[in-house]
Amino acid sequence: MTENDVASDFDLAAPVLENLNQVYRLIISHSINCLLPRRNILSIKFTLFLTVAMVCKLYLVFIFSFVHLICHSSQQETGFVYNGFDQANLFIDGLTRILPDGLLQLTNATEFQMGHAFFKQPFDFDPSSILSFYTHFVCALVPPKFGVDSGHGIAFVVSPSTDLSYAEQAQFLGVFSNETSSSSSSHLLAIELDSVYSVGVDKLENPHVGIDVYSPKSIESALPSYFSNVLGKNESINLLSGEPIQVWVDYDGSLLNVSLAPMEVRKPNLPLMSTAINLSEIFQEKMYVGFSAATAKLTSNQYILGWSFSRSKELLQMLDFSKLPQAPPVPREEKQKKQVPLVFIVLVILLVVLVLMVLGGAYWYRRNKYAEVREPWEKEYGPHRFSYKSFYKATNGFCKDGRVGKGGFGEVYKGTLPLSRHIAVKRLSHDAEQGMK
Repeated sequence: MTENDVASDFDLAAPVLENLNQVYRLIISHSINCLLPRRNILSIKFTLFLTVAMVCKLYLVFIFSFVHLICHSSQQETGFVYNGFDQANLFIDGLTRILPDGLLQLTNATEFQMGHAFFKQPFDFDPSSILSFYTHFVCALVPPKFGVDSGHGIAFVVSPSTDLSYAEQAQFLGVFSNETSSSSSSHLLAIELDSVYSVGVDKLENPHVGIDVYSPKSIESALPSYFSNVLGKNESINLLSGEPIQVWVDYDGSLLNVSLAPMEVRKPNLPLMSTAINLSEIFQEKMYVGFSAATAKLTSNQYILGWSFSRSKELLQMLDFSKLPQAPPVPREEKQKKQVPLVFIVLVILLVVLVLMVLGGAYWYRRNKYAEVREPWEKEYGPHRFSYKSFYKATNGFCKDGRVGKGGFGEVYKGTLPLSRHIAVKRLSHDAEQGMK
């Protein structure tokens, strides 16, 4: 109860107190007038009047304050809501800490550790009365890096004590241990969001949601999903996406329901799990509610963004999503520029040199293939002169099959120029017995 609450309550009660004071003054004045004759001293009457009036006023203030404290205490024992945990009344230990923005971090990337957060005041679960409770919280399991496996998970816990120092990490989620795994004396209830399969403990190999009583072996488990009220079917949820997930745990005295949903989805009409169980046989008269999380070789940054709890379904307060802190995104590694190996650079250079050499050789061969020497006497023919390349193509490279004879100047070949013009070409030889003309 804050000072502002008290001041507000007294402001509302002031007119009532003033009216009661007036009534008491009339009663006291009449009583004194009856007890003391008029001939008595007036000062005595006035002193008695003031004294009795002051006592009555203080008595009224005391009664009103006492009733207010009882009502406020009853509210505290009935439920609470935290839209962020910057001013939360919590007991925390292990890796758990409250970040400056109000985010409750249960674990970080430290291996083989655990963390706990409990509401400091126990709740009365008297077996003689109807035992029920309702809770709604938002959590986020953020992997240390994008695309890597993470663990181990978180659990909503109802425990007779906030001291879970005996518990172990990894598959025990900071709630159970080897000693308590087969014992019914632990009086523990845990709703787990387990992201790692543990041999001999978990029934499902994939990340799952489970109801644990006494031990980490779930009495019921299911793959994380939610019933879509719009589509009319179950939709899967990735526990390790790093996105906030809503969780509801409802117990009406006989049936324990667990529901999940993404942030943008309202509470599903059908729960993910529904188990008939008598928790009055498990709970003690005073029980604490809170959260536990653990890591192993695989780690995860596990957060609680907001939490509402109540013993009554009607009094369960709704979370204000606009006031909830934001969970950090999944870290993504920046793409580093790949350094090109020196060997690769050398190979590329050698390949380029080889290609240039091949192209140069082809050019040199092609150029020499059609190379020709112009004699001085050829100048007088001007445009009537044919190039060596034209004759080479016309005779199909001076093919032997096209040779028609041999003279003193050299060999004669038949050929075909464009437009099907047939020609005879004499190829002069350096060993010719006659001159060039």
